[in-house]
Amino acid sequence: MSVGIIGCGGIAQVHAEAWTRPPVTAVKAICDIVRPKAEALAERLGAKGAAIPKVYEDYGRLLREADVDVVSVCLPHYLHAPVTIAAAEAGRHILCEKPMATSLRDADEMIAAARRSSVKLGISFQFRFSEDMRRVKRALDEGALGRPVLADAWVKWYRDDREYFHKDAVAESWRGKWATEGGALLINQAVHTIDLLRWFMGPVEAAAGFISTLTHRIEAEDVAVASLRFRSGALGVIEGSLSTRPREAESTQMQIHGEKGSIFIQGSGVTFWKTTQVEGPTTGAEAAGAKPPSPVPAATGHHRVVDDFISALREDRDPYVSGEEGRKSLEVVLAIYKASKERRLVTFPFEE
Repeated sequence: MSVGIIGCGGIAQVHAEAWTRPPVTAVKAICDIVRPKAEALAERLGAKGAAIPKVYEDYGRLLREADVDVVSVCLPHYLHAPVTIAAAEAGRHILCEKPMATSLRDADEMIAAARRSSVKLGISFQFRFSEDMRRVKRALDEGALGRPVLADAWVKWYRDDREYFHKDAVAESWRGKWATEGGALLINQAVHTIDLLRWFMGPVEAAAGFISTLTHRIEAEDVAVASLRFRSGALGVIEGSLSTRPREAESTQMQIHGEKGSIFIQGSGVTFWKTTQVEGPTTGAEAAGAKPPSPVPAATGHHRVVDDFISALREDRDPYVSGEEGRKSLEVVLAIYKASKERRLVTFPFEE
């Protein structure tokens, strides 16, 4: 199975490692408008013993000329839709980085293009492949916590304004802008946790929120808070920041509370899991699977994303995180933006 990588920013290195690991895949083509970046990645792959991929500066030419079955789209957010649609029309399967798009309209067009061409479209939400996260999902689906009550999620990070948003390289100038990144904190850093929240708790019925830009010289938000009401009746809270200093204060956490117990998550690991009987003896409280989160290599999640994508092609099924699934977290993010901008409650589904 031959693979092309379009876009050679930081995440492309992770995709390249993930695709070169299975014996059934090989990276045959790499594309970036900044040719030295593509050449550097190609040479890095060659240094690890793989055949050196052919380098392109034009993704259209790669799609026309390169003999690849799959493309990984590792571009700035605003380019995900046009490149994915072009790849689908060229008959290539697509693994697209998160977020899948910057608008629901673009997301819908990506999904439709893949369906029309009978190709697979997967979105890289690698934390859904964590064994702990899947265990939590199964427990919630089976009613282990009883009726859902409340879920909290917070992503409190720090990004240096000059080094992250205002690099000299032209290729990095898309960050922090509405037209190109589609936002900032929520659509980029927090979207993984929002995806897990939506996955665990089910459909969102309404959202309210506020976003602000307080410590960075960017158009979009570096701080956000939001309240959600889920279709189940449960409520949710999201807190996010790119302005959390010092670094030791950074945190990514989630708490899920039901009528029968609670589960706490830090990063991609469960730190607390306890359920009790609501009816009958209360002495039967049990701790199930609580453990400190263990360090996970950065690329491990992407390895599992790629493994699932390969299996999806072999079994002719949708990837575990399909385009339709990737759209769900995007809808939550865009609803919070809309609620903040219009100072009102936004109900689902909504019009952009």
